Order: sequence, then structure tokens, then C-alpha cells
Amino acid sequence: MGKISLVVELKVKPGRRDAFVDRARRHGEACLDTEPGCLQFDVLVPNDASDRVFLYEVYTDQAALDSHGATAHMAAYRSDTNDMILKRTRTVCALVSG
Repeated sequence: MGKISLVVELKVKPGRRDAFVDRARRHGEACLDTEPGCLQFDVLVPNDASDRVFLYEVYTDQAALDSHGATAHMAAYRSDTNDMILKRTRTVCALVSG
């Protein structure tokens, strides 16, 4: 199997999006800096919704995605952002191009 993409849609609490985006960006940088299997980590902010954020992540394979979930910086990110999030939807996709 090839590359794996993770798309996460988050609904954040009112007034918390800027703080969440800042923390998610730092988390993405940590992933790219310390996880060889993390190839891409983008934080997306829709123009039409002040309460949503999307994360788009690409990993070399399922093992790299599984490893990502077990890192210390992932645990810290979850702890730091848990009270900012109302809802999280994760979708794992096979990357068929790119």
C-alpha cells in the first residue's frame, strides 16, 4: 500500500479558532521535524466558517500514521487543544495521486 492521507475536520469553540490554529501549526511543524514518515501537514481555515479548521496530513504508509498517534508531541497537542474542540471528524484516505 502507498501513501496515506489523514483529513481532520474540527469544529472549535467560539472565540478559540486563532489559538487552535496557532497550536495546530506548531504541532504540524513538530511532526514534520521529528517524524520521517510525515510528508505533509497543512492547517486549513475555511473562508466561510469561523468555527471550523481542517488538517491535511500525508504519511508514507499506515505504519507512519500509527506511529504519529503514539508520539509525545501528539499527546501534548491533544492535551493543549482538547478544551478548544467541540467536534473532531477523522478520515483516513489512500493517496492516489501526488
